[in-house]
Amino acid sequence: MARWTHDVGVPNLLTHLTRNGIAASWAIVGALMRSSLPDVSGLPEVRYPHFQKSWFEYVPKVGDESIHPDWFGASLVQMIRNAQPKQEIGFHSFSHVLFGWPGMTRERAIAEFAWCAQIAREQDLPTTCFVFPRNSVAYLCQLKDAGFTCFRDVDETPVRFANAKLNSAAAVFADFVGISPSIVEPSVKEGLVSIPGSLMIRYEAGWRKYIPDASRSRRLRRGLEQVQRKGGVFHVWFHPENLYAEWPRLENVVACFLEELGGLVRDKRVRCLTMGQLASEFQATKAISAERPMSAPVAR
Repeated sequence: MARWTHDVGVPNLLTHLTRNGIAASWAIVGALMRSSLPDVSGLPEVRYPHFQKSWFEYVPKVGDESIHPDWFGASLVQMIRNAQPKQEIGFHSFSHVLFGWPGMTRERAIAEFAWCAQIAREQDLPTTCFVFPRNSVAYLCQLKDAGFTCFRDVDETPVRFANAKLNSAAAVFADFVGISPSIVEPSVKEGLVSIPGSLMIRYEAGWRKYIPDASRSRRLRRGLEQVQRKGGVFHVWFHPENLYAEWPRLENVVACFLEELGGLVRDKRVRCLTMGQLASEFQATKAISAERPMSAPVAR
């Protein structure tokens, strides 16, 4: 699947985006941005209950992208950088650790963020957006200290229960019947702009292949309709490798969505912003609001 993503998934997705004049935020694992693995011997180790081995146990220590394209993707980063309109390249951690899981440490989190910042400097990339693996959000103060400005927060759903299993069941039900997704708003958390997700496009492996394509398209279309009526943010996200299972079914769904979105953008009925652009606008608006003089309350 990784090789398919490298050779087919990302290039095809880029084609759909650029053809429709759409810029997206690409959150990439930092180690994958390089042509080979750097010296990680100084990284504080992390051990999870489900994985007790060294985190880099299976990552090739020698060789580069030409030998291990499944593990390294410097050429992919360059392909994304060359695309027009300009795409945003953010970070999906340095090594895809799970920040909020038992076994993670503050020291490893700081080291992960530091590696991302170092790679950003090496490759002349901004430290704007960060996406936590598996949406396991944690160590926000340390992320801010590393120079990042925004992150993708957990999805807001039309219905939320106290029980995690019920939430998962509700999300699956929403996909099968095509329920309208949530329109979200950015906020500030620990000095960072939090941008919740609205809709994850599920891949089509296993039982997910039975989700009707029409239901997937209905949710995407309803999100666009809502944001035109109400304003706010319709934040769609997925992994490029999600296009692999049952290919090209999901790619066709995404292609139709991007075509519709591109038309709305050209007609100036909606705007499409990267995470960094949205965070910058939100911060500017907050700064202007803070500078306005407050009027005294009037008793009636």
